[in-house]
Amino acid sequence: MNEVVETIYQWHTGMKIHHISLSLGLDRKTVRKYLGMARSLGVTREGPLPDEEILAGRLKNLMTEKGACYDKPAIHLIAQHHNEIQTWLTDKDMTGKQVWRLLKEIHGIEVSYTTIKRYLRKEFAFGRPKVTIRMETSPGEEAQVDFGYMGLMYDPGMQKKRRTWAFIMTLSYSRHKFVRFVFRQDIDTWLDCHERAFAFFGGVPQRIILDNLKSGVIKPDIYDPTLNRAYADMERHFGFVADPARVRTPKHKGKVERAVPIVRKHLLAGRIFCDIHEANSRALAWCKDEIGMEVHGTTKKKPYDAFTNEEKMHVKPLPDAPFEHPLWKQCTVHPDHHIVFDTSYYSLPTRYIGNKVWVKGTKKIVEIFVDHERIKIHPRSHAPGHWVTDQSDYPPEKLAFLMSTPTWCRKKAAEFGPCTEALITAILKENAMRNLRKVQAILRLGEKFPGELEKVAERALSFGNTRYKSIKTMLEQGVSEAYREVRPSAPLSEMGQRFLRHPAYFAQEVAP
Repeated sequence: MNEVVETIYQWHTGMKIHHISLSLGLDRKTVRKYLGMARSLGVTREGPLPDEEILAGRLKNLMTEKGACYDKPAIHLIAQHHNEIQTWLTDKDMTGKQVWRLLKEIHGIEVSYTTIKRYLRKEFAFGRPKVTIRMETSPGEEAQVDFGYMGLMYDPGMQKKRRTWAFIMTLSYSRHKFVRFVFRQDIDTWLDCHERAFAFFGGVPQRIILDNLKSGVIKPDIYDPTLNRAYADMERHFGFVADPARVRTPKHKGKVERAVPIVRKHLLAGRIFCDIHEANSRALAWCKDEIGMEVHGTTKKKPYDAFTNEEKMHVKPLPDAPFEHPLWKQCTVHPDHHIVFDTSYYSLPTRYIGNKVWVKGTKKIVEIFVDHERIKIHPRSHAPGHWVTDQSDYPPEKLAFLMSTPTWCRKKAAEFGPCTEALITAILKENAMRNLRKVQAILRLGEKFPGELEKVAERALSFGNTRYKSIKTMLEQGVSEAYREVRPSAPLSEMGQRFLRHPAYFAQEVAP
């Protein structure tokens, strides 16, 4: 437009087409076309020249009506393949240069690359820079967190070098940073780094922008993300709002994303630390005294000074009570009424058998939830394989079996009668724990055959018979009355009498 207006201006002053062409570096045909546009608007050398802005506006309207200020045969050639170009652009790797190559290779269209770019920009908005806006925040309003890989560092505990990440929290207003090197990105490390960052800043920001790593977000969603339960507990304890960024959109937390390469280049490059502890010590000093005292390129302030003078008084104070790291796990209630949580076993009532429950463990207690409702609390066991059982979780019939100790069995036997008590006592006299199951079975038979066990016990004692099968047979066949009558012994034959021995024959000799 500037060329068109300048051409008309020079022509209006009396310059010839030849001189205008040399002055502006334009072809004579182009000059004539521009002058033709001026004449169509009623501009003459004899009359006054319209104001520059008015003239430019009228020329723009004229160009819009005609579609162009001059013929565009190259554009028409490209437009014939509009749909095909649109298909090519669906390929994420397609470039304007490649479109130019394909048109030349397939259709033999010889146009300049600039013409191709102009067409793609006009028809498809291809290659236009994306429009963005800056998101500035108030003091204490926001912090952004991220993990960044930093290479290998020495672990004095395992006595070897390990892969290392940097946890970085950047306050969005002052750009003040907290950096800590870690070997893992699990939930305990994630929570610990947050606590250390809050202690370093002396307060808590209102909102934290985080990535969608599993330690922070279980199920990413731009509208309804599902936070890790332990991280949600920390959110409530410290009073901040966790705000996950959109998946694969690092620009939504660009302040901390930019900090990752800064840590590599400013803190680690050219330095060798003996171990991770020395690196973390240097990182705290670096955040405060080095990078914290350099003027930031955007804010034009020193981050540490901006934090101290403008932001620190706006962050939330730290809570009085320390945060206890919880361990969350989803468990199944097994048929034995117990769940397995952190290598120990915890009981639940019968109605929950087979269900999935959420378990939260702290240092002192274990809480069990169903549909966000707490249904059970147990003391926390830190010994592997330990059983923590509430007897009231068992049904009555199972609970009675568990309570059947030797003392309880003797007391229960006395309810049937003195013979039953004597029989049970005789059975438990030796190897009480081994014979406890037999005693329990005999008492269950007594409940099945009420009134008969006492008679059978009397008969069994008279014969010294404590075998379970014999007692069961007598109860089931109802022969207790028959056994109460003393049956006469059958006479022995002469041959049988030869084998008779006096009882003294079987007595053991006592050593003098």
